[in-house]
Amino acid sequence: MIGNLYLFLREIRPVHITKDMLGIQTRKSILYLDQSFWSMAFRKDPPESGKAMRQIEELLELQLLAVPYSSTHEAETQLWDERRHDLLRFIQVASRGHRFEPYYGVERTQILKAFQAYLANSPAAYAIDERDALLSCVHDWDDAFSVSVHRPVSAIEVQRRRGFKQRAVDELEKTLTDWKVSTNTFEQDMELELRDSARILIGNFGKKTSRLWAGDFSALLNSPIDTEIVEDMLYILRRKGSAELATIIDFFKSRYFTDVPSQQLSARLFSAFKKRVREGMYPDPRKARERLNGFLFDVQHAATYIPYCDAFFGDRFMADLLNDVNVAVEQAFGCKVFSSAKWPEFFGWLDSIEAGMTPDHADGLGWAYPKYRPKATVAPKSANAP
Repeated sequence: MIGNLYLFLREIRPVHITKDMLGIQTRKSILYLDQSFWSMAFRKDPPESGKAMRQIEELLELQLLAVPYSSTHEAETQLWDERRHDLLRFIQVASRGHRFEPYYGVERTQILKAFQAYLANSPAAYAIDERDALLSCVHDWDDAFSVSVHRPVSAIEVQRRRGFKQRAVDELEKTLTDWKVSTNTFEQDMELELRDSARILIGNFGKKTSRLWAGDFSALLNSPIDTEIVEDMLYILRRKGSAELATIIDFFKSRYFTDVPSQQLSARLFSAFKKRVREGMYPDPRKARERLNGFLFDVQHAATYIPYCDAFFGDRFMADLLNDVNVAVEQAFGCKVFSSAKWPEFFGWLDSIEAGMTPDHADGLGWAYPKYRPKATVAPKSANAP
């Protein structure tokens, strides 16, 4: 009776069936595809990328998987020489409009939550909350299309961004020689990376403040976005009746800061990379440039979003680094890491998602999306019916 009524209603007016209406509580698996995968899938080379994309699209249709894109995807795509707008559109459509919070927003949220825990003398270990990086609607059932608003970046802006990136790569290339002769241990490099991160945050805030005091109000427009982090920390202190910068400095020296996921994972990745350089990787820094060209973006992808993902697909070097014993993201965050060196394992993981679909999910999917409802479940009209 209910089934026939539902089918009748769909004939006279479209009915949007949601998970909540059906009482289904399943969540989607979250997969982060870094730029290396999207580039392969866009070019359809190698063939495995096309096969993987088809399987991903099937899981998206079954509402078992989400592949949100991020601000880092947008930034990397804008540096393409050709078809960058087509690539970004490809990523947005395949992601069905689901988007991670910008990397700087995730970092800000994590640090401010840790700072408030520090002030409250709560446990120092950071509690991962998916809402730090994703809207809860990512687990809702969605349509096969999305609307994304994209503002094309001018040629001048692209050249400016490329200039920033090349200068950063130049600096990283120069440091390889220092890393190669360094006698630091991995732990000492970790401490150095975390201390440098805090120093940069404090330093950027100090520069912005000095410029404003000198009457340079353009600092409000062109200062690094991470200056807002220390500003927000000061605001929190003022709300509590204090505005001591020393409190913030003490926080940066504490475990509360070093346990912040984005800081901890970034420091581990750079320290593991330094260790490999000391052990003989890239004996000629000039030959490392191609690898370094994408390394900074790769670290930004991984350090920001891995804690919120069930799996991460990166290039071979980054995947190997993420699985390094000193990084070990699967043990730390429960996120599996794949690359083009492990296509069979990646396909196996995708298979396991579909195999884990519950009967309730499958039945509800049929009501929400009629194409998935077996014809046999539609009761035939009774011979005695009028």
